[in-house]
Amino acid sequence: MTKILCVDDAPTVLKLLDFTLTEEGYSVCKAAGPDEALTKIESEGPFDIGIFDVNMPGRTGIELTKEVLRTEKGKSMKILILTTESSDAMKSQGKDAGAKGWMIKPFNDEDLLAAVKHLIGP
Repeated sequence: MTKILCVDDAPTVLKLLDFTLTEEGYSVCKAAGPDEALTKIESEGPFDIGIFDVNMPGRTGIELTKEVLRTEKGKSMKILILTTESSDAMKSQGKDAGAKGWMIKPFNDEDLLAAVKHLIGP
C-alpha cells in the first residue's frame, strides 16, 4: 500500500487530503507542520509520497523538501507541493529543492489523484 505524508498547517486541508486519498485506498499520515513531519518520517517512515504546503510556520514546504530528501528515511520520497503560491520563481525553487510536482490550491480531487498516480509510476 502506498504511504503518503500530508503536511499542512490548515486542519481543513489535511482533512480533505485524508478523505480523498483514503477513499482511493492510500495509507495517509498527517502532520500539522514541518517539525511534526520530520518526527513522523523518523517514527513511521519511510513514506512513498509527501504532499507539502509551502507557507507554514517555522519553515516553508520548500525548505522541508530539502531537509526530508537529505534524511535516510526520506531520501526516496516523491514530493508534491500543494500551495496557493503560483509564481514561476516559487515553482522553480520547489523543483530545485527536489519536488516532483506542483499543484495550486484549491485542488480538485481528480487532479490530486492523477498527480499522485503519476508520482507512483507504473
